[in-house]
Amino acid sequence: MSIVIRAKNEARYIGETLQAIFDAPVVQPRQVVVVDSGSTDGTRAIVQSFPTCLIQIKPEEFTYGYALNLGAANVDAEIVATLSAHSLPASPDWLSNLIQPFAQPRVAGVYGRQLPRTNATFFELIGMRLTGVLSDTPRMLDRRPLFSNANGAFRRALWLEHPFDECVGGAEDIAWVRTMQERGYLIAYQPTARVYHSHGEPILRHLRRASRDVPTIVGNLLHLGSGGRLEREAPQTGPATTPAPD
Repeated sequence: MSIVIRAKNEARYIGETLQAIFDAPVVQPRQVVVVDSGSTDGTRAIVQSFPTCLIQIKPEEFTYGYALNLGAANVDAEIVATLSAHSLPASPDWLSNLIQPFAQPRVAGVYGRQLPRTNATFFELIGMRLTGVLSDTPRMLDRRPLFSNANGAFRRALWLEHPFDECVGGAEDIAWVRTMQERGYLIAYQPTARVYHSHGEPILRHLRRASRDVPTIVGNLLHLGSGGRLEREAPQTGPATTPAPD
């Protein structure tokens, strides 16, 4: 098991996230890779104070899919867990709980519960409730493409066959699980794998973030574009966008 974290200007939170990972007594990751897309606030110095692999890319190179693919390409574990830099594991058994559903061979990916921080806005809470990440009920999904790379994990062998789409502006995780489900795999929701995660953004910034996901989600619902079939191959570089990693 290895962990990939996407980061940009996360000095406020990334230290406690990494500390929680390395303090966990149950399961220790083989590797922790942080892909930083141009931090200017001391994030990189904090990352380098932990036993991590730091990969730096230019802000104009960043897309969600590209950063995640780059991180996954630099680990060699069978299971790759993903966290946002501001996703704080809520208990020492977060990682061991997250990987439990992979005992079933048909499970391609697992995503965990998200507990809102005190800064969570009304609109964030609505979105979290609609996507089910507040639920305390485990489930297996064979059709509904729900997932989150803010607190998730996937089989690296399947990722090698179908990387995350580097062209989409958002929802690269939803696109990936759509393809996995169409291949007959299951996506597990594991509520005991809990992290604290929310953005606390002003409404306009929140809407801009959400709008990046819409084209991908609509395309998947119509079985168009990203997440359709394996014939689509993700390119090696993405368009020039500079949103903060989720």
